[in-house]
Amino acid sequence: MKTKQTQLYWQQHISQWQKSTLSQAKYCKQHGLQTNRFSYHKLKFKAKPETTGSSGFIKIPVAQVALKERQVPLTLHFTSGLSLSGIEANNIGLFRQLAAVLS
Repeated sequence: MKTKQTQLYWQQHISQWQKSTLSQAKYCKQHGLQTNRFSYHKLKFKAKPETTGSSGFIKIPVAQVALKERQVPLTLHFTSGLSLSGIEANNIGLFRQLAAVLS
């Protein structure tokens, strides 16, 4: 059998087995299949990554992080016990000036 035909052959058997109530061994016996070949193709198809269309790209799950968690402001602690918090990229100049005065 050619590769595409072989893939289709095993995909059909795996799909039919999943729809049945038979164990893998019983399904193979009823259909004259070798259980080790069946297991090989079952794992082979299971391991294939999902593709999106014909682009060749695969889906990769990415954890979603809340915007608030990504922008945690910085806090500056001085030895005197004083601290400045809320330091972010848009106000760092102001905090530099305050730190120079307070240190």
